[in-house]
Amino acid sequence: MSYRKNYDDIEWGNTEIPKKKKKYSGKSHQVMSDIQEFVSPIDRSVIGSRSQLRAHESRHGVKQIGNDWAGKAQTNSAKPENWGQ
Repeated sequence: MSYRKNYDDIEWGNTEIPKKKKKYSGKSHQVMSDIQEFVSPIDRSVIGSRSQLRAHESRHGVKQIGNDWAGKAQTNSAKPENWGQ
């Protein structure tokens, strides 16, 4: 018996397609490498990991604001006057 000749005689069982329990959200895990060691400009201590950086910022009451500027001079996000310092 060949498959093509006996297709209608095959008992396929459950033909209902199971529904997915959870929809794909498009999110994924990301892995970031650790930071390179640097000397803090606040107290000259050496910081060599993200956890040390978080503790250092917490201890001194500071936060990073980034070093990128993507604004235009005509908008509210103009480049700060002290940018080159």
